Amino acid sequence: MVNLAESSTRMKTTVWITASQAGALRLLSKTHRKEQEETLNEMLRRGIPKRDARIEVMGMRAEYWPHLEDVVASALGQRLAEPDMAGPWQPLTETEGAAMRLSGRWPGPDIGALVQRNYALPSDLAEQLRTVSWRMSAEPLDELRRREAFGRGTDPRTEAQLIAALHSPGRIVRQALGRYGPTASPGTRDPEGS
Repeated sequence: MVNLAESSTRMKTTVWITASQAGALRLLSKTHRKEQEETLNEMLRRGIPKRDARIEVMGMRAEYWPHLEDVVASALGQRLAEPDMAGPWQPLTETEGAAMRLSGRWPGPDIGALVQRNYALPSDLAEQLRTVSWRMSAEPLDELRRREAFGRGTDPRTEAQLIAALHSPGRIVRQALGRYGPTASPGTRDPEGS
């Protein structure tokens, strides 16, 4: 698992998460800001000089009120450590890496409203996400490419099975947030049934 404290380089990663996951993260951010303000005010009431109190609150942020990117990274690290995604995986070739950086949404099951989010994830975690996504999706992606287009003279049930077998970066992040995010509870299933 990635040590967020030791990971200094970050990579911008664009993913699609559910509207409810985005709402839960937004609420968490508001809660964090409110708790920081309350903590600061309590320190001021106790007579701690404002500058000292602000410095102390700043030092507490990583542990008590982490940035949303770190919340997402922590959930993602836990998901990628699960047996089905832990690997070992062959590193991406230069061509595969370039293909993973192409913009656009992957085909996937209709799971409702999705919203685009950009996170600066630790570079090694972002690379692990891309590698797992590519390796787990290689066969269904190849088969969908071989067919040249969705729905063109093929059985829609077969295509649906191929699409369900894809593990886009967004799908993996949605699973991570569903299992380990701010509103996750034991036994919660993600919207894609994985």
